[in-house]
Amino acid sequence: MNNSLQLLDFFVIRERLAEHCSSKIAKELAMELEPLTNGVDIKTALDETVEALHSWQQEIEQPLSGTRDIREACSKSRKEIVLTHDELWDIYVTIGAYKRMYQFFTTKYMNYPLLSLWIQDMPRHDGLERRFERIFDKKGNLMDSATPKLQNLRSTISKTKDRIKNDIQEILHNPDNQKYFQEALVTQRNNRYVIPVKQEYRYAFEGLIHDRSSTGATLYIEPMRLVNLNNDLQEAMMAEEEEVRRIYKDLSLAVRKESNSLMDACECVSHVEFVYGKAALALKMKANPAELSGGREVKLLNARHPLIPPNAVVPTTIILGKDYKILLITGSNTGGKTVAMKTLGLLSLMNQAGLCIPADSGSILPIFNNIYADIGDEQSIEASLSTFSAHMTQVVSILKAAGPKDLVLLDELGSGTDPEEGSALAVAILEYFRKRGPLMMVSTHYNELKNYAYHTEGIENGHVEFDERTLRPTYRLHIGVAGSSHAFSIAARLGLPREVVDYAKQQREGAANSDMEQVLSDLNEQLRRNQERERKLKKELEEARRTRTYVEREKKKINDRRKQILTKAQEEAQNMKQSIRVESEQIIKQLKNQFSENDKDKRQQAITNARKQVSGVNVPDIEFEKREPVKPEELKEGQTVFVTSLNATGTVRAIQGKRIQVEVNGLTANVKVADLALASREEVNNLRRKQEAVQPKPRKRAGGSAVERQKHATTELNVIGQTVDEANQNVGHFVDQAIMAGISPVRIVHGKGTGALRAGIHQYLKTLPHISRFEIAGYDEGGAGATIVYLK
Repeated sequence: MNNSLQLLDFFVIRERLAEHCSSKIAKELAMELEPLTNGVDIKTALDETVEALHSWQQEIEQPLSGTRDIREACSKSRKEIVLTHDELWDIYVTIGAYKRMYQFFTTKYMNYPLLSLWIQDMPRHDGLERRFERIFDKKGNLMDSATPKLQNLRSTISKTKDRIKNDIQEILHNPDNQKYFQEALVTQRNNRYVIPVKQEYRYAFEGLIHDRSSTGATLYIEPMRLVNLNNDLQEAMMAEEEEVRRIYKDLSLAVRKESNSLMDACECVSHVEFVYGKAALALKMKANPAELSGGREVKLLNARHPLIPPNAVVPTTIILGKDYKILLITGSNTGGKTVAMKTLGLLSLMNQAGLCIPADSGSILPIFNNIYADIGDEQSIEASLSTFSAHMTQVVSILKAAGPKDLVLLDELGSGTDPEEGSALAVAILEYFRKRGPLMMVSTHYNELKNYAYHTEGIENGHVEFDERTLRPTYRLHIGVAGSSHAFSIAARLGLPREVVDYAKQQREGAANSDMEQVLSDLNEQLRRNQERERKLKKELEEARRTRTYVEREKKKINDRRKQILTKAQEEAQNMKQSIRVESEQIIKQLKNQFSENDKDKRQQAITNARKQVSGVNVPDIEFEKREPVKPEELKEGQTVFVTSLNATGTVRAIQGKRIQVEVNGLTANVKVADLALASREEVNNLRRKQEAVQPKPRKRAGGSAVERQKHATTELNVIGQTVDEANQNVGHFVDQAIMAGISPVRIVHGKGTGALRAGIHQYLKTLPHISRFEIAGYDEGGAGATIVYLK
């Protein structure tokens, strides 16, 4: 398969992959990448790539940073070679990067299970990392505190340098010495502090000469008074160097002890970095993972050759292996036949190497044992043209090796020799391959091969499109119809004289298969027109779908807004009515206090008139959409329902025959099954959120809002055992509370007895203006022992 890797540009893909890998070792893995043939291994490699792809798309920070190539350093430590500062620092930085990757995949194991498997068993090096932390600072410098001895030595060096600088400043600023100096500065020669002195004063200024300027006018002299200090400095610096070497030696021994586990961790992390490189390449190519075919089906949807610039590549759909095993492609030169074959071959190699392919989601590829290719390069995608003998040599070797689980790509089969002999040979080769059973994609210009494909089972014609109007190829592949070579059209476009082209056409008309060329040309033109119409219809259909979606979305917005406005208006009106009722009851109470007992009739008349005025306040009804009624047999406790009589959502608390106890806004009401309807999902969710958000609040004093009064109102009054006057007084107060809370209906339990109490209460209810109607309760609600009162 190695020759096919070269022909199909797989090596170039490896180079592109290496560019997207973050570490040196990952780049090496990319350059060593080979297609796999084991289905399980391919599936695992693809799934790993998909996990890394999701990480690139979803995570803000990726687990890739800071790893260095520590293999050589580990190898040197095994040989007990003292590692350099840079080598030790690389190991320290890399251990930190391993730790960050371990923490990332430990916390996100469920999101990236396959990649986490590489990291979860990775050796840890916390002890070695802590040892490095005591030696190096965050910038990689060897800290003074690495050892007590190093700290003392560096302190001595610093103090000695300060003494030397002080002495030099005294020498430089001494007026008697000014004439000796070329310039008043301090420099170093041979790691010793010196002063530039003029040549003519070499004997006048005591000291040791260390260097001379290029012109000879300046001598660099170490003053005698600094010799001992410079000696002390050199001694301290040598001791420091020795101590640093000892520290590095100890660290190298520590690395040596853990070199094997460091190499194991390096292998695990490098693999993950390599997988992230594959995912980064997929993002660059806008690629997707292909589905692995359980059989031999090839379905590449809008596949693109990854090495052709995105603004120039034409997507190609290739179907093969299900209804036919061999796809014969015809069409004009430079029309895209070779690119189509290379696209199939290269994408198959990429898929089996665990790479995503530049094709639409839903593309399917089988697993090939081998991919054989004999592709000449007339489009300069590869090298140069091949001779007939070279082609035949390659085809013969493929004939001997190809089997049912292989893919064979042959470009210009039978070309390079006599057309009649070449076409006959090509037909024979195709027939041999057809019996052997590999999947094939073959390009040709021979009409005999087109005719053979039309009449042979398992072979399908296809062609690359050529636009007769522009005389240029469109590079689109069409399966099901053979194509013409369009040699005359291309020759004319390239500048061949018209008379030469016309004469060639006359000669062609006398050929035996000239009619077939015309038929193919007509078929292709008809196919082009049909496809153009199909594209227009698809565009119009898509536009209609978008318009319909937009209209439906806007309609929903309008309806929701209308419902919100109407609901809010009704709520405001209802609150206003309740407020008016509250205020009216306060006025009535004041009227009661103002009138004397002797003016009872006048007082009652004023109260009745005030109540009638309040009753005249009407709240407009809102027509909501029809709701689906609740089936009694499906009703259950805890169910969320819509109470039509209260125009509110509530929760079923108890089922008592035909009467249902429902909790609405913290208040329990008894309603009939007919008053219940199914609540929408949105209403159910809203009620749940409202119940979860409710927190206990301190009770406010009386005289609060209507909503607060509603919380403390009840829907039932029991007056059994009371006199008629006592009962009526309690009933009046009970009805007033229900009116202010906006509750209806309510129940008055008076018992059966002689019926006198019931009659007295009914007579009193008739005098109350806010009573819409009242009736004896149903059998399941107390029968003649209770009265249901409906308020306006």
